[in-house]
Amino acid sequence: MAAEDDWTAFPGKGLGKLEFGMSPAQVDALSDTYGAVTGRRNDAIPDDILRDTLEKFGDAMSEEEKQALIAAYAQSAPSADSVTEARGNPGLVLHYEADRLVEIMPAIKQRPLFLDGKDVFSLSALEALALLERLNGGPGRYASTGAAFDKLAISTDGFCVTDAAAGVRTLDEADEQFQGRTVTLRQKPYLPEGEMDKFINHSVLG
Repeated sequence: MAAEDDWTAFPGKGLGKLEFGMSPAQVDALSDTYGAVTGRRNDAIPDDILRDTLEKFGDAMSEEEKQALIAAYAQSAPSADSVTEARGNPGLVLHYEADRLVEIMPAIKQRPLFLDGKDVFSLSALEALALLERLNGGPGRYASTGAAFDKLAISTDGFCVTDAAAGVRTLDEADEQFQGRTVTLRQKPYLPEGEMDKFINHSVLG
């Protein structure tokens, strides 16, 4: 039961012993369970690197276009205190904002991940999405290869493909994308600015 407890998702709260709001040091204290840090990077591109890159590869752009690109990046870029950390093998990918844990994603091939007593990764795509919809109390939002369940603050990738004309198609073991499927737990729902119009509401429960 210990393994199941450690890998049970608690929507909006965390995963096992990992709780949203923890500091990197608090997470590090759980290394015996979730693995040691294997990589850590700041998500924002430093201004000097961005400017140097534009100088080297931006010959086709005018100075005004370069400044506009820099301004656009400044608006949409991750904050300076946004950090992504990888732990274990395969382990977890963790995201911090202002030194506080806000996002947890079991790495590809990391198994299991329990939700409501069921291992999400042992279910078919349809079964997994149906479970999430039921726990969400309503349909998910779908776009491209992703799905988001706002009341759970859980999103998935690689369980389905969404097309504006054909709608939502669940994937199976034969699909390469399904082999690399992921589930991301967040402290807050996934509401990407400027991209919400790409999603469609869809029920897999019929």
